[in-house]
Amino acid sequence: MLFNSIEFLLFFPLVAALYFLLPYRVRKYFLLAASCWFYMSFIPKYMLILLFTTVVDYTGARLIEHFRERKKSRTTVFVIGLACNVGLLVWFKYLGVIGDTINFFGHMLSLKTVVFPEVVLPIGISFHTFQSMGYFIDTYTGKQHAERNFFDFALFLMFFPQLVAGPIERFSSLMPQLKARHDLKAENLSLGGRKMLWGMFKKVVVADNLALFADAVFDSPGKFGGAGILIGVLCFTVQIYCDFSGYSDIAVGCAKILDIDLMKNFDTPYFSRSVPEFWRRWHISLSTWFRDYVYIPLGGNRVSKPRWIFNQLVTFTISGVWHGAGYTYVLWGFLNGVYICVSRFVGPLKDKIASVTRLDRVPVLRGLIQNIVTFALIAFSWIFFRANSIPDAFLTIGRLFGKTAMDFSAIPVLRVHVAIFAVVLLFAAEFLMNYGKKITGVYFRMPHPVRVVTYALLVAVIVLFGAYDNKAFIYFQF
Repeated sequence: MLFNSIEFLLFFPLVAALYFLLPYRVRKYFLLAASCWFYMSFIPKYMLILLFTTVVDYTGARLIEHFRERKKSRTTVFVIGLACNVGLLVWFKYLGVIGDTINFFGHMLSLKTVVFPEVVLPIGISFHTFQSMGYFIDTYTGKQHAERNFFDFALFLMFFPQLVAGPIERFSSLMPQLKARHDLKAENLSLGGRKMLWGMFKKVVVADNLALFADAVFDSPGKFGGAGILIGVLCFTVQIYCDFSGYSDIAVGCAKILDIDLMKNFDTPYFSRSVPEFWRRWHISLSTWFRDYVYIPLGGNRVSKPRWIFNQLVTFTISGVWHGAGYTYVLWGFLNGVYICVSRFVGPLKDKIASVTRLDRVPVLRGLIQNIVTFALIAFSWIFFRANSIPDAFLTIGRLFGKTAMDFSAIPVLRVHVAIFAVVLLFAAEFLMNYGKKITGVYFRMPHPVRVVTYALLVAVIVLFGAYDNKAFIYFQF
């Protein structure tokens, strides 16, 4: 059940209405049932996988707490539980690429081809597995007490707004809210509805219209020259942001209407002035997860420079692997790790250049240049993320600097105009969010009827210019 579908348009208002009409004591069970229904609307049998993860981590955490004074038993339970979680990811997400790799080297050694079973990737398996693993690890390290109520833990893991594509919530933040008593509030309806509306605009008006250009280029990079490739890369750069942040906005808005606060997952990342800043503002729930459960356990930044470089490269490479079962994702993650490492050592050089060119006396211009350079670096890295294969990625890069031929004649002219208008509106709005907080403050203090008119206009734009192909969110495949 996609957020951008008629089914969800009927599902969510009904769930929200019944949730607040039902007696408090049965609400969480209703919300759990609704979440199960939501997930089963994709592939019903894969509900068993989600149930397996729930049972394993609930039971494992209880046993870890039971064996708190018996280190060996506690560690054994932890290793088994962690193996079950990682094993699920390997089986459903990486079995194909593992099989292809084994057969590739087997062919070189004249060995018989091994046939691996074909499996369908469960929607959002990486998200709910990481959310559950975070709780499991925190219980093992003593940061979190094991949850006693199975249904409460199941609701934490299956809460439908963020079940299939995050934000990846921490138990200590979400669980107390799920247990609390909630009331229907006009303020939440306004805030949540506005967030959902903006998220829908990002998805169906911006992302899905830009997808036409990005798909045309990345599915057939050999047909385009430098200008066409550049347009395709820029379109995907904006598409993936609007697609994913649009989902997060809708998820946060849904939860807000239910009087539950989910964490902010994006903070206008394309206005960042460095790659490290970009990663502090992009997919914040995942970035902080890798920081807490991979980077810091490796030693973080309290180590020698060579070890710090190693920690960064390992963390970002694993992040690439998390995103998908393909070597393109590994290269994408590794490249961003290289960006992070280089940025640390070129800082003094950048300051010296700014001093020599006197850019340090014009902070606005210096900031703009930093924005452009950061955006260009990130856009370049997205080539590896989106390319269908490593050869395609390098073909795309090669043709980026080639002839300027391009052919988007198959795309309706209206969609071209809509895409341009939508991108301009998007970045104007985000510029105000990032730099014009006083202006946005004035807007939100305007009379209610004035704001209602703007929301109505946004609804009209979504209805008239949205791409209604029921196109799934990009991050559903992760």
